[in-house]
Amino acid sequence: MKNTLPIIAVILLLQVSCNKNKVENSAVSSTKENISKNPEKFTIDSVKVDDSIKIDDNLTATFSSSVLVFPQIKDKVLLDSIYAREEIVTSDYSKENILEKLNAKKNKLFEETKASIKDYKPNFKQTWTENSQMKLFSHENDLLTLVYTGDGYSGGAHGYYYEFYDIFDLKNNKKIQLSEVVIDSKDTIWSKILMDNFLKNDLENGQAQMLLVKDIPLNDNFYFDKDNLYFLYNQYEIAAYAAGPVLIKIPFSTVKPLMKPEMKTRLGLE
Repeated sequence: MKNTLPIIAVILLLQVSCNKNKVENSAVSSTKENISKNPEKFTIDSVKVDDSIKIDDNLTATFSSSVLVFPQIKDKVLLDSIYAREEIVTSDYSKENILEKLNAKKNKLFEETKASIKDYKPNFKQTWTENSQMKLFSHENDLLTLVYTGDGYSGGAHGYYYEFYDIFDLKNNKKIQLSEVVIDSKDTIWSKILMDNFLKNDLENGQAQMLLVKDIPLNDNFYFDKDNLYFLYNQYEIAAYAAGPVLIKIPFSTVKPLMKPEMKTRLGLE
């Protein structure tokens, strides 16, 4: 009996040790599984420059620009495309370098404004402005959609405003072109689709009365949501300045046959 007790104790100790190893191995396996199911979160940062300068007694110039920063995007060609509308080109799109480029744009604007009053001096107090902003619109299915807006005034009858959308394929490191979305952008059916949907959506806006074209062409200023394809036309593009930007919403259900199969699959339309 005395010899049996130590043997039982050893057996129990080995069982506890084995169970502990099983629990630890299970925990490690679970952790690895969670890591694989939860990849690194896509992060976005931003930089902003706001400044103004008094040019003379009647004129003040202001500059404001806000730009997104993407620490996880490393592809140079893709980054060049993302910052093209902001006219920012650098070898390294770090936060510090982008901020440096924005300050250079600001200084250039102020110098050009100083030079311009040699030919024209306001005879009453004015503020000339240049504002721009890059914002995230959506990020789904490895498609990053950004919206670039801007406005300004530098004398004259009125200022200006613009709004552009670009879609970037993070899987293939490129900007999505219209030719990757529609089968034939020159198909005349698109003009009818655009006009029909424009008139349908313009019941209360009154933009139809200010159209400058008989046929609305496709353009490269487009974006998606889960149900629709949108085309945006800036001032003077198809309508008078007073009409403002014209946004045309087209349900996917009406144009799926005219879209590229690859894009329909990417958007979950098939």
